Amino acid sequence: MSSIINTKIFSYNPMFKNLIKNKKKNLCEKKIFFNVLLFFLLASNPLFSHHKIYSPIVEEGRQSIEWRGHFDVDDRVEKNKAHHHVLETEYSWTSFWQSELEFHISDKENTPMDWEKTEFQNQLQIFDYQNWAAALYFSYNVVSESDKADEVEYKYLNQFYNDTFGFISNFIFEKEVGKTAEGSTTFSLSNYIYMKDIFFDLSFGLLGFSEFGEISDTNVFGEQEHQYGFQFEYEFELSDSEIELALGYLHGLTDASANHALLWNFEFEFN
Repeated sequence: MSSIINTKIFSYNPMFKNLIKNKKKNLCEKKIFFNVLLFFLLASNPLFSHHKIYSPIVEEGRQSIEWRGHFDVDDRVEKNKAHHHVLETEYSWTSFWQSELEFHISDKENTPMDWEKTEFQNQLQIFDYQNWAAALYFSYNVVSESDKADEVEYKYLNQFYNDTFGFISNFIFEKEVGKTAEGSTTFSLSNYIYMKDIFFDLSFGLLGFSEFGEISDTNVFGEQEHQYGFQFEYEFELSDSEIELALGYLHGLTDASANHALLWNFEFEFN
């Protein structure tokens, strides 16, 4: 008798109905989220080099895990189906200092997947005006192959933005270090122009990556790597966390670049 009474009470209690409805909604969102993640894990292959454009803005207390990569499509056997994955975790210690740890996994000549290198990164935001922010970035990259040199990487990160549009540029300098180091400092440039929330929480942007070669001996245009294309981003909340999904396409402009590249990024942010 008491169980029947309790059931009736719950069935006519609006608060209880809302609670059940919210739980069902959360379960549905989780199911969709894990199905999307499973799809990427099973349907995609890893990458050759990683593509990421860093925002200079640091949010204190922010912590996240991330998986990103790219898959190359090319009419040359040595470039076709090249793939690379990056697993990353980051934490913002203060309102201006952020640290990241990255694990790079890529295909090599003799193995389908291999641990390429580990990156230890730190980013310091140097100013943040109303519509302009900038940061300095440093990374030490431990290369897994014993016969190859480690790397140091410096970046200047710049961003102009408002509530709707934004433009991010990364100026990248990289050099090998150690006994087996070769060559001098190389220079790369990446840019991202985006428009936020064009449809619900979907954002769209144009992005590009250019590698010019060594500063002291810049490659001719045909030997430089230039890839430009577009990207869609979608953000949504899951319980107390935030999920960000991004899919993009790049087209190679030179012979040194892969003809086509498919990009993806999955980020899980929690506090």
